[in-house]
Amino acid sequence: MIDTVLFDLDGTLLGMDYKEFEDRYFHLLGSKFKKYCSPEELYKKVWEATVYMIKSSDGVRLNQDLFFHKFNQLIREDQKDLFMTGFDEFYEKEFDMVKDATYRMDNMVRAVNILKSKGYDVIIATNPLFPKIAIDKRIQWAGFTLNDFSYVTNFEICKFCKPNPKFYEDILRLNNKKPENCLMVGNDMLEDMIAKSIGITTYLVTDCILEKECPYAPDYSSDSAGFLEFVKALPNCMA
Repeated sequence: MIDTVLFDLDGTLLGMDYKEFEDRYFHLLGSKFKKYCSPEELYKKVWEATVYMIKSSDGVRLNQDLFFHKFNQLIREDQKDLFMTGFDEFYEKEFDMVKDATYRMDNMVRAVNILKSKGYDVIIATNPLFPKIAIDKRIQWAGFTLNDFSYVTNFEICKFCKPNPKFYEDILRLNNKKPENCLMVGNDMLEDMIAKSIGITTYLVTDCILEKECPYAPDYSSDSAGFLEFVKALPNCMA
């Protein structure tokens, strides 16, 4: 029996125009650090460090450590503290201006509230590419409070990234969950539906679908309105 629901964040709980979000994000980030390198150079450095973080997961080092291990190799030694401080400032202030590329999905807010009222444990399993502050802000943009979820992934506590199945295994291990008791809800055909490979039931929400090749078809699929009806029909959870 399902007693735990894992949710992706971007495009699942938080509606967004992905291109606009990325364009705004890198424009603001580039402006923040233009004294140290061009926006184009920064874009390349951030993506190179991000790809390294995703591909170098070893279950020992945190995503944050992997990212900065690579990023610090791409900048001058005397710039390291400037970038560390600058990133913190960016997420505290300028990152808020990315919000306009996102929107609240009322069906998903209602669905989460119903799940909680029925006794389900609700977890955010967003790809941990961002620090906690950036994820916390996006949770709030989506219409939730941080207390709505029992566990939230971020790159300061996670050691794997999607689509590595170990990302999901780690969440279940840390929260003492069994895959057969979990439902993963997401909009990415690969990164979210890959959870099925370890025995988690999957639900594809199609409002902001990211279509990618994946060997695992979703167990359920609909837009957010359909997901809301699915949740309404679920039994109360006695977990």
